[in-house]
Amino acid sequence: MTVLRCTAKLLKRLRQPAKLPEPPAADNPLGEWYADIDFIDREPFALLLNAATGATLVLPARAADLRDLHVHAGQQLFKLFAHFGLDPQLPLVGAELRAWEAPPTCANTRDRSLLGSLNRLRFEAWHHFAYRNRSLPEAAAQQWDGLFRHPSLVQDGRRYGHHAWQRPVDLVRARLLVPADVHSSVRTLH
Repeated sequence: MTVLRCTAKLLKRLRQPAKLPEPPAADNPLGEWYADIDFIDREPFALLLNAATGATLVLPARAADLRDLHVHAGQQLFKLFAHFGLDPQLPLVGAELRAWEAPPTCANTRDRSLLGSLNRLRFEAWHHFAYRNRSLPEAAAQQWDGLFRHPSLVQDGRRYGHHAWQRPVDLVRARLLVPADVHSSVRTLH
């Protein structure tokens, strides 16, 4: 089961109540995801941010797309795993992909730091769409190569400085028990 912690704006678009009961803990390998919706040129897109790794998905978010959000998320996650050399045959990679075969359990957000990260990622997505003419998977892949910081990742009690920032792709590899030195030979997304 995947837990998707949605902003109030996204819950409204999903026709969910504003206050949801707290779900059980997520059992997918990457854990909980945070989600928001935004628009560029009147086209909605959804941003999904993994709470543990900072990995991002950028998905279409029209009404029909939101009904199949889990399908779009699974497909984009598969493309990103392939792009970064993560084999779907590995047990935890496959388990994460299988977790997206069913609709996620929606819940309310509860981490302000991750909401701040979603705001930063929204701005970066706008930039990709407006100035680089990127597709949704390419915008997400760019963010996997970016930097992510969260208080739960702090080492040695130092909250600030260059050591507090980490690459989401490295965190995903570590979480899925894939050596960090595996590099992708495929660099194009379709």
